[in-house]
Amino acid sequence: MVSVGVSALGTTSIHFIEPGIKVYCQYYREDLLMQKHLPDIRQLSDFYVLQQDSAPAHIGLVRQLSC
Repeated sequence: MVSVGVSALGTTSIHFIEPGIKVYCQYYREDLLMQKHLPDIRQLSDFYVLQQDSAPAHIGLVRQLSC
């Protein structure tokens, strides 16, 4: 699986997720977003909107943020 951020200002690095790794909420939040994508995004702009689909890991993140 591959994860990448795309915008009019540029792209994040491409991050490959090893086969067999389950992308659940905690992995998505702590590894993909916090350690990989956000540092790249912050180099592109100080303002950004994170738009995601309804994948289970994304829904879990929304539930945690809304509590």
